[in-house]
Amino acid sequence: MTTPSMFGNDPAEAPTAGTRFAEVAVNAGQPARQPFTYSIPDGLEVAAGQAVFVPFGPRILQGVVMALADATPLQAVRPISAVADPAAVLDGPHIALARWMSDEYLAPLWDCVACCLPSGYGQKAVTMVSPVDIPPLLPAYPKDQRILQYIAANGRVSIEALREAVGQVSLTLLDRLQRDGHLTVAQGLARPAGRPRMERRVALGAAPEAALAQADTLAERNAKSVEARLLRHLAAHPDVTLTETRELGATPGHLRKLEAGGFLREYEQQLERDPLADYRFEHRPPPVLSADQAAAFEAIWAHPGTTLLHGVTGSGKTEVYLELVRRTLEGGRAAIVLVPEIALTPQAIRRYGERFGETLTVFHSQLSMGELFDQWYRVQRGDARVIVGSRSAIFAPVPNLGLVVLDEEHEWSYKQVDPQPRYHARDAAERLCGLTGARLVLGSATPDVVTYHRSEVGAIKRVELLQRLSPGTDGSISEGALPAVTIVDMREELRGGNRSIFSQPLRRAVHAALRQGEQSILFVNRRGSARFVLCRDCGYLPVCPSCEVALSVDVQSPVSTMLVCHHCGRSRRLEDRCPKCDGRRYRPFGVGTQRVEQEARAYFPGARVARWDSDVSGQKGSHERMVQSLESGEIDILVGTQMLAKGLDLPEMTVVGVVDADVGLSLPDYHSHERTFQLLSQVAGRAGRREKPGYVFIQTYEPEAGPIVAAATHEYRAFYDEEIAHRRRAGYPPFNRLVRLIFRHARQEHALEEAARVANELRIGRDAAGRAEPDVLGPTPAYIPRIRGEYRYQVLLRGRNPSRLLELVRLGEHWHVEIDPPSLI
Repeated sequence: MTTPSMFGNDPAEAPTAGTRFAEVAVNAGQPARQPFTYSIPDGLEVAAGQAVFVPFGPRILQGVVMALADATPLQAVRPISAVADPAAVLDGPHIALARWMSDEYLAPLWDCVACCLPSGYGQKAVTMVSPVDIPPLLPAYPKDQRILQYIAANGRVSIEALREAVGQVSLTLLDRLQRDGHLTVAQGLARPAGRPRMERRVALGAAPEAALAQADTLAERNAKSVEARLLRHLAAHPDVTLTETRELGATPGHLRKLEAGGFLREYEQQLERDPLADYRFEHRPPPVLSADQAAAFEAIWAHPGTTLLHGVTGSGKTEVYLELVRRTLEGGRAAIVLVPEIALTPQAIRRYGERFGETLTVFHSQLSMGELFDQWYRVQRGDARVIVGSRSAIFAPVPNLGLVVLDEEHEWSYKQVDPQPRYHARDAAERLCGLTGARLVLGSATPDVVTYHRSEVGAIKRVELLQRLSPGTDGSISEGALPAVTIVDMREELRGGNRSIFSQPLRRAVHAALRQGEQSILFVNRRGSARFVLCRDCGYLPVCPSCEVALSVDVQSPVSTMLVCHHCGRSRRLEDRCPKCDGRRYRPFGVGTQRVEQEARAYFPGARVARWDSDVSGQKGSHERMVQSLESGEIDILVGTQMLAKGLDLPEMTVVGVVDADVGLSLPDYHSHERTFQLLSQVAGRAGRREKPGYVFIQTYEPEAGPIVAAATHEYRAFYDEEIAHRRRAGYPPFNRLVRLIFRHARQEHALEEAARVANELRIGRDAAGRAEPDVLGPTPAYIPRIRGEYRYQVLLRGRNPSRLLELVRLGEHWHVEIDPPSLI
C-alpha cells in the first residue's frame, strides 16, 4: 500500500506571492468534470502530465496534473503532498484529449484521464485497521468483540476485509475503538494492480576459471558441496534464474556465502510480457499496388486531414493502409490501426507483422493487465511504432503520431457503451489527430451514413475503390468479381413444403462447396438455440423476472436445455410441458447459432462444422485458434454471428448463407435499416475473395425490403440516398445530434416520476431561454423496460447541440447519459 502521508490533514492556506498552482484530476470516485486546484510547495518540481498525491478531504488520493498556473481566484488552497513519479504519464495531446472527452461526453474527468494511463495504474483509497492494545478481557458488545478478535488474529487489514469477516462496520464504531486505544484507523492508497514483472536472477561474479577452481576446492572438502555444484553450473551458464539455483539445491545461505566471496551476485531484471511472443513473422515485401490502389494512396497522402476510404469488399483497402503505415514510419512517425473486433486482430497482426515485425504491438481487451501495462510503456518509449488494436488502442501513448486508421469505421463496436466515458473511437481519433497533426483514414465498404454525408458536404475528403481485386497465389493481382447474391423468398420455400431453416438453393450450394473442398459460412444474427419459447395452446411466453425480456433457449448438452437471460445471466431448465396450462405444444421459436449448428451437422453429415459466437469466444486466444483452423482448412462450415461480417479474409470461403436476414429490420431504432444493410453487405463480402467465385444466399420473408435489395445488388449509393432522405425528414443524425437519458430504479413509480421531473425541467429551461430546440421526447419506457430488477425510463433530446441543455438540470446517480447513442433500444 502506498502511503505518502496517511491523512490529508494539510490545511488550506491563502496563496502567497510567488506560489505556483497545479490543476489536478483526482481519482476520488466522484463525477467531477473539472480539475481541483492545489499549491505547489517550495522545492517540489511539478510538471503537467505527472502523477501526484494530493489531500482530498481526510484522505490522500492519486491525481494527474492537467495544467500549471501562476495564480488562482481561490482564497485558500491545499498543497500537493508528493510527486508519485518524476516522469510524466500524459503528454500534452493526451491531456487535451481527456479534457475534450470529459466535455463532449459529460464524463468525469478522472475517468477520461484513466483511459490514457497504463492498465492497472489507478490506485483506490483504502481504509486500514490495525491492532494496538487488545485487552485480555474483551468488551461486552458482541460486534466489538468480533472486530478485536479478527484484527488480533490477522493484524493490519482493510476495512473491506473486516466487513466481509464480521459484517457491517461503521466508521463511528471504529473511531470509538480507536479512542479507547484498541486499534488505529488510517487512510492510504491500495497498491496499483498494474506494475512491472520482476525476476530474481543470479550472475557469475568472477571469471569462469576462478569459479571452477573454487568449486574444486569446495569439493575437496565436501564431495556433495552445493556451492561447488552451483559454481560449476554458473561457469557454464553465467546468468540463471533464482529458481534454477534452488533446483540445484542452493539455499539463501549458500548464495550469501558465494556472494560474500565475490563469486556471484543477485539482481532483479524486468520481464516484458509480450502478447506477440507466440507469433512468428516471415517478412514479406509489399506487393505492387494496382493502379486504383496507388491512386487512392496518393490522394490520401496528399491530404493532411481526415479521409474516408470507401472501397467495396475485397478492393484492397488493407494494402493501402499498409502503404500509408510504411510511408509514415519512413517519415519518423508512428501509426495506430484500429479494428472493430478482437476477432480481426489475428489476421491484422499477421498482415502488419509481416511488414513491420519488431516495431509492432497490439492492444485489446483479451490481453492480460500485465501485457497491456508493459506494452503501454513500450509504446511510450518509442520501441513500438505500429499499434494494432480495438477501440481503446486509440489512447496508446504514441509520442510522435503520424497516422490513425479506423478499418470498418461504420461498426458500432467503436462506441464505448459502459463504463464512462461513453466515447466513440472515431471521434476521439479525429480529435487526437487534430491535436497531433496526424492523418486519419476511415475505411469501409459500407460507411456510416453520418460519415458519408460529411464527405458529401466537403467536411472530410472521400477516396473510392470501386473494383474488387483478386490476389493470385503467385503474388499477382487481377480484377475480381463481387459475389453473386441470390435473395431467397422463404415464403415460397414454405409453400413448396420446405420447413427447414435452410432453403433448397443454399443447401445445394453448401453441398457443392463441400465436394470441391471449399468453405461456407452460415450467418445468423442471434446466439443461442432459439429466440424464445411459446405455448401454442395458451400463449404462455417465459420471461426473465428481473429483466422482463423473453428467455432464450441454450442447448448446453444433448440432455440439458436451458432458458437463459442474456442480460442478467439468470437461467432455468426448459420444461417439457407448458408451466401454465400443462400443454404439450410448448416449443422453441426462432433461430440461434446453436440451432443452426445442430441443423448443419444433420443436413451436411461428415462436414466439419464449427460455431463462432460470443458464447464460445470468451477465452484468451480463442479468436487466434479459430482463424488458424479456418485458414488451415480444418473447418468446412462456420456458423456464427456478427463477428463473421467484420473483415475476415479467407481464400477458400466461397458460399455465404444468411439464415435470417429479417432480424433487425423492424426494430424501433432509426439505425435499423442501416445496420441491416451494412451487416448483409459485409457478410456477403466474405465470399469469393480470391480466384474462386463467391455465392451468397440471403434468406428472407421480406424480399422487397430496401436494405435487402440494396445489399444484394451491392448498391451503397442507392441505400444512402433513400436513408439520408428519411433522416432529413425525421430530423435524425446527421441533421441533428441525440442525447439519450435513461433512469433506472427498483420502484417503477419513482422511476417514472424522476424521468418526468427531468423531462419537464428540460422543457421549462429550454423555453425560458427562448430556444426552439432541442426537442425533448419522453419520458417513455425503454425498449427493454426492466433489467436486473430495475425499471428503465428514457428521455431523448434531439437538436444541433442538445447536451448544452443538460446544464439546466440536476441528474443523480441513477441516470445514464449517452451522447450520440449507438442505438435507441
